Amino acid sequence: MFKDYKFKDYINKGLESIKFFEETDIQKIVIPKVLNGENIIGKSSTGSGKTHAFILPMLEKLNNEHEVQSTIIVPTRELGFQIYDEINKITKFSDEPVDTRLYVGGTNRENELLRLEKSQPMIAIGTIGKLRDLAVESNALKIYTSKMVIIDEADMVFETAEFEEIDYLFARFENPQILAFSATISESMMHFLDKYLSKSEVVDLVGKKNLKEEIEHIFIPTKNRNKDNLLFELLQTFHPYLALIFANTKTKVDEIADFLVSKGLKVAKITGDLEPRERKQILKRIKDGQYQYVIASDLASRGLDVVGVSHVINYELPNDIEFFIHRIGRTARYDLTGVSISFYDYEDDNYLKKLEQKGIHSVYKNLKNNELVVTRERNSKKKTRKLSPAEKLLHNKIPVGKKVKPGYKKKRKELINKESRKIRRSQIQEIYKRKAKQQNNEDR
Repeated sequence: MFKDYKFKDYINKGLESIKFFEETDIQKIVIPKVLNGENIIGKSSTGSGKTHAFILPMLEKLNNEHEVQSTIIVPTRELGFQIYDEINKITKFSDEPVDTRLYVGGTNRENELLRLEKSQPMIAIGTIGKLRDLAVESNALKIYTSKMVIIDEADMVFETAEFEEIDYLFARFENPQILAFSATISESMMHFLDKYLSKSEVVDLVGKKNLKEEIEHIFIPTKNRNKDNLLFELLQTFHPYLALIFANTKTKVDEIADFLVSKGLKVAKITGDLEPRERKQILKRIKDGQYQYVIASDLASRGLDVVGVSHVINYELPNDIEFFIHRIGRTARYDLTGVSISFYDYEDDNYLKKLEQKGIHSVYKNLKNNELVVTRERNSKKKTRKLSPAEKLLHNKIPVGKKVKPGYKKKRKELINKESRKIRRSQIQEIYKRKAKQQNNEDR
């Protein structure tokens, strides 16, 4: 329970106001380690509670000095706004102001510089580009005083910025406690973090299960079908609380939105070219339940933390499987259940096999007569017959060498089959002999 940590009074009041009483799995492990000053690389599924795993101990460790004590690096402005809001939900109960500022694109740079001349924030949240502008190029934001540096959605931070750019920013810090959180952490990212982490612990609550068990995974084949019509028909078969539809490009997001609007549906779009104010308004309307369908691209959807996403639909499979994991993580949050529906074509076979290797158990269905029915495609995998001990001996007795003559494998297979039939006949004859002997004994 959070009360066992004996947090500052205002933190406890904030937790009570948002009805957070008991930690999630990652919070149970991470919070004590962060309070103890340890460096952490946290791997956990999206929606597992990793945001509060760093927010709570970070706030507990803040003092009253008006300097940058914590720097939080995010990949997108939406995620920045989300973390900023979550921090404010707790710090508003503090008797002493906790100066938290958000630095992302689309804001008034001159006002930010003027304010920084007067005072420094205690917590600075920002994207790589904006932080580099204010902290390195302008030298206005004094992040070198940071005692803690947090990278949230680290894989996307490293995806959207050059390593040199991140390296340039990290050079400004002076031996802080570093926390990096993400559902996936690549080998190259680990090499980078090792450069700045003299000692760190990887807290891995993901393993092969990148997705929650509460999510039902459905795949629908699209060969020779119009995907737009398929999508519209699919949306008519169920009534989602909120369906989040993903495409790979802004152009495709626009096309899908235009099509669904032409069919009379009210949809929202989340793309990278929206102005900050417009983005904020759309996100608020989504959270207020004004939209039932939201079409988004991967980067634009980061930070979209909306309770009640009942369905995630992959109109297109993302090129990177890790993006698939992040997409699906938008549903089944906060112990709710969710449905993931993905369109696929036959050339996606290797992609689907990789998902299966990650422990994602999927059901393959088709849309027929306004109903999703299980299809035999991919479900009816040809099972490999288990070899009998005798057949195993034959395969070992008649091996395949590294170099064989043309036609040898075919002759080998025929020979094994011939010998196998002999063994099988012999086994059957033996069974009949035993039965006959048993019958004779009974007749006596």
